[in-house]
Amino acid sequence: MLTMLTNKWRVDFTNLSEQARRHEVRGQIQISDPPISPPGFASATQNVTKGNLKNKKDAQQNSTVEQTDQEKLKIKKAWDAALSPGKNIPMNAFMLWMSGNGVQIFSVMITGMLFFQPIKALMSIDSVFERYESPKTKPLLIWPKIVYVALQLLTMALGLYKCSSMGLLPTAASDWLAFMEPKQAKLFFLFQLL
Repeated sequence: MLTMLTNKWRVDFTNLSEQARRHEVRGQIQISDPPISPPGFASATQNVTKGNLKNKKDAQQNSTVEQTDQEKLKIKKAWDAALSPGKNIPMNAFMLWMSGNGVQIFSVMITGMLFFQPIKALMSIDSVFERYESPKTKPLLIWPKIVYVALQLLTMALGLYKCSSMGLLPTAASDWLAFMEPKQAKLFFLFQLL
């Protein structure tokens, strides 16, 4: 018959009954305290469920607190989504600086990207903020949307500045000569001086 030797230093965490926590110290049997849960851990006995609450008022208060926490989290995430285009502006400015002021394929592609990406983002603004909308958070999403649009327009302004520095924008009077009529002389001399 095989006998199993048990190690006195072994702790069985699957069974934390009084018998499992029993150990012998200097000939005396002692029962150790159950292990303490780590911070942030809530065991099933510590969780308060709606069935354990004393009355319905506590249940309603608990659910409203959870809803307000969810709404605050949605608004915070909406602000994160609204500010995300602003995080790309320094990177885009660095890419524009690295591409130079000459009219080359690389600089034209980067400048085109600065126009097409914000236009695409502005056309899909509802899908960006759709997951954060609820009846209570809808009026609070106006400011994040305004900031999102402003940052997209700022990215487009960066593209316009790059076009201007490359000389692609008609900002000088000489750029419009083709559309100007030649000046007509108002005074004619009939006699020529010899």
